[in-house]
Amino acid sequence: MKLMRVWWGLGIVLVLFVIVVCVVPNSEIPGAFELNDKLSHLVSHGALAIYFAGLVPRQRWWKIFVFLLLLGAAIEVAQYAMQLGREGDPRDVIANCMGAAIGLLLARLGLARWPELANWLLFRGRATQ
Repeated sequence: MKLMRVWWGLGIVLVLFVIVVCVVPNSEIPGAFELNDKLSHLVSHGALAIYFAGLVPRQRWWKIFVFLLLLGAAIEVAQYAMQLGREGDPRDVIANCMGAAIGLLLARLGLARWPELANWLLFRGRATQ
């Protein structure tokens, strides 16, 4: 699949986006991103889990969970240390873990096949070169 590099590049951009949204001061976050804090953590980590589950073989999905756990913990430590109007909250790490677990469960139920759908939509049945 030639698009794999594109998907990985987009994944890196998504992770960077999540980091930026989580560490910028609250006053600078656009209103579109102001959801319930725990729900935001749950949804963002769930979406990242589904996204990367489409790129990684199932036997390595545990690495996605560990990565998202460490990412969430690092974000909370950064929020605590930066003192820019954000608070590090251990409950956010729990919400991140729950989101990642739910995302991987949904991936197991079929959402990890998103790259196949994307390829089909992009190429409409034409053979990928």
